[in-house]
Amino acid sequence: MILLWLGTFLWGLSNMILRPKRLSSGMVYKMAVRDGKLNEERYKKIKKKQFMVLSDYGYKLSCELLIPAYWNNKNIAILCHGFSQCKYKSLIYAEIFIKMGFAVLIYDHRNHGLSGKAYTSMGYYEKYDLKKLVDWCLKAYGSDCKIITHGESMGATTVLLHLGIDDRVICTIADCAYSDLKELLIHQLKSYYHLPKLLIPIESFITYLRAGFRYEDVSCESVIRKVKTPVLFIHGKKDSYVPAIMSKKMYKSKERNKALYLVAGAGHGKSCIVNPKGYEEKVEKFVKKYIDQNYISEKASSLCI
Repeated sequence: MILLWLGTFLWGLSNMILRPKRLSSGMVYKMAVRDGKLNEERYKKIKKKQFMVLSDYGYKLSCELLIPAYWNNKNIAILCHGFSQCKYKSLIYAEIFIKMGFAVLIYDHRNHGLSGKAYTSMGYYEKYDLKKLVDWCLKAYGSDCKIITHGESMGATTVLLHLGIDDRVICTIADCAYSDLKELLIHQLKSYYHLPKLLIPIESFITYLRAGFRYEDVSCESVIRKVKTPVLFIHGKKDSYVPAIMSKKMYKSKERNKALYLVAGAGHGKSCIVNPKGYEEKVEKFVKKYIDQNYISEKASSLCI
């Protein structure tokens, strides 16, 4: 009886990651409007393209491309939402990039929103879905398309892990990413559930049996040391869910082409809300720096031919 109870408990604990309770697309949209994170009038007016992309794992990803009135058909920002959310959670950031002349691609992660059902993997399989969307952009708008990525929380970890398998992105913004899933879960088990960390290796093994990945496989810190793609790390100083020290560690690990923006008074995923002007300025300055560098580099190359 004790073994049965323990097995049921451990299985249920693994479901908190693999099969989390998710908010519906409609609910996330209504909450964004209610909380002032989405200007519904502007959203309804902007040109949209809704479509599905087939992942390498057989499920479909629900996507929406927001196209500004004046767009060069080349600059695209792909935005990744956080755990248990959906693509509409990314709309608070979309306006920043639309103002800069980017089309914005928002989408639902696997097992979220209107996308197909598959185990949530905290960034491990999600990075391959992101790569698939980069493929779609380049096929639809040409190989000279300039793509940047932005993610919040699990989405931030996804965009960082993606850099380890794909170097076609101009630059990346990671807002409140966790540097290492195992470290994060140790922190959360202690802080929120008061459970011993010895459960982590057991849960990691169960997750491997069920979904084919281990917690230690989700480690941005090991990836970020090797990548050359410019990264802007953003984190709220009052984030207790994903400690800001994680972004600080990754910033320190990356050799060059990096920036760090810590927002005073901001909790998890709240940096853009607490200081919207500062957030927009930091993102715009960072993106323009590397988009312009890329343009200058291409122009120089063409002159040499």
